[in-house]
Amino acid sequence: MFQGHSMAAQISLARHDGLSTKELERRIRLPQDLINFIKASNAICKYQNLFQQQFRNPVFIQVGLDFALFSMYPHDLDEAQAAVVGDLSVEIEKLQGAAAIPPDIDRIKETLTQAKKDLNRSELRVDFSFIPCQGAATVAKVRLLGYTETVKKLRDVLQDYLVNQVSTKEVLNLQHPEMVDCFEKIQELIKFKQTKANVKPSHLPNPCVVISGPRRHVQEAHKALRSGLASLILEKWILDGPGALQYFQADGKVSKELVESSSQVLIKERQVSAPRRYIYQTSSFLPLPKKTTSLQSSFLFVGLQRKNVDEAITKMKNLYQAHSSTKTFLPQELEDLTQNDIKSLMDLVETQGLYVQNDRNGLTVSGMKAGVNQVEQMLRTITPLRKEMRVKEEDNLYCRVAWCILGQNGEWERLPKSANFNLEKPNITKGIVDAQGSTWSVNLQRMEAIGNITGQVAKLKRLENLPDFTFPLYWDNMSSNENLKEVLVDRFSAEYQTVQQDFNKTANNKTILKIERLQNIHLRRAYEMQKKHMSEKNKNEGGAGERLLYHGTDPESLQSIKTKGFNRSFAGRHGNDHLFNLGCSISLSLK
Repeated sequence: MFQGHSMAAQISLARHDGLSTKELERRIRLPQDLINFIKASNAICKYQNLFQQQFRNPVFIQVGLDFALFSMYPHDLDEAQAAVVGDLSVEIEKLQGAAAIPPDIDRIKETLTQAKKDLNRSELRVDFSFIPCQGAATVAKVRLLGYTETVKKLRDVLQDYLVNQVSTKEVLNLQHPEMVDCFEKIQELIKFKQTKANVKPSHLPNPCVVISGPRRHVQEAHKALRSGLASLILEKWILDGPGALQYFQADGKVSKELVESSSQVLIKERQVSAPRRYIYQTSSFLPLPKKTTSLQSSFLFVGLQRKNVDEAITKMKNLYQAHSSTKTFLPQELEDLTQNDIKSLMDLVETQGLYVQNDRNGLTVSGMKAGVNQVEQMLRTITPLRKEMRVKEEDNLYCRVAWCILGQNGEWERLPKSANFNLEKPNITKGIVDAQGSTWSVNLQRMEAIGNITGQVAKLKRLENLPDFTFPLYWDNMSSNENLKEVLVDRFSAEYQTVQQDFNKTANNKTILKIERLQNIHLRRAYEMQKKHMSEKNKNEGGAGERLLYHGTDPESLQSIKTKGFNRSFAGRHGNDHLFNLGCSISLSLK
């Protein structure tokens, strides 16, 4: 038998030495290494003796560059050629993978050398050589040649080594990543028997089982595993509810194992990417941190029967629903939380694997009961303390700072303590509420408030009181080192209109150039003290009565009035001729 080589015979007439008859010549083209084997072995004598015994007429052999047969009869040449071709073989075996590289290829050489030595013990019957393949480092060829029967024995030695000694590797893909983590239990479920092959599950490059070891054992293991895995019923359940993974890995672990046992299935859980845990809205009342991703719980159910798998899924759903909870906290319960409180709340949410929805209706926390209860306990503890702190801070600030809004009647109105506090912080994302309960949006840059319902625009202002002096609401703010301030009154303000109307009642056909408000802290402080004294003194008669009086004066007296206050000696002085300015004062009288 010859592989990869051509064999040709040529018949020609020639005169054999020593004979006068014409002989036929048959030339057989054989590979050069096989020609060398024939020359080195006892093949020529063997075939010559065989031909003498088999044929009546002589058949001669000549071996040079090729193999030649000589006879008088073509039939004898055909039979002699068939005997030679059938008795000699050249076979090529490919070595791939680990077999083509050290150390296995070196061991193959040692094994073949020993087998060749044993087979050639009495005579040269077989030989071999290695042929490296160009451009393929992991593929080589072994060339076997000699007597056909002996070549087959040496090939069997090689095949046995390749099957039972050389390591190989096969990969069996798995349907789900969870199967990798519970593969030992899957082997028990399908009753896979351990072999000499090494079976190792892996997540890379994708969920799979790597089977390595001797080729025969690898092939057997691969076939058995593929058949067993094909018999499995696989079902994946993605639980969108929060905290399921933590529950079934901790408090609910025993319950999950009971489901596995009673339904005769395997359940393997893992986490997968999911929509964001915190639902954040710009209109929400609580500034929660934004998160774009969270973790859902994925459960893989593995069984041998569909009804068992369906039964296990139902039981797991019921377990989760029985141990989950949802709780909504109203905005008024949480409005006093500090940034540190919010951070602690979110840390607890993250630890317990909870979901949070934050909108105008409140803060909704959902997940396992134990986690939701911890959040509720935390908020129930913090909220009263924060409310108490808020009240104290509001009261303290209300004494020092006054935020005012200009009412529809043109009078400045002080905002309630809560709005006063929110404007000062500032914490105005939800707007402010005035003393009448109306809600306003705020633009601090323009110092304006816009009614949420009416759309009305109202001015805002901030007054910072001194330790011993509270500013009147209609005054403008003054710095701490400022005792006197002249404020030009807006021509369109209610304050301007009031003074103008009072003035025109007794001073007809006069033109008002401007109206200024004189803010003198010392004079105002003295006025407040005197007013208080008179109110207490006359409390039984209705307290102190206030009247607005106007007087004219000359320009030389203005500065004295501004700094030292009203003096009756200034009244009426050139009052009919020089009304450059109006000094206004408040006088107290007894009823």
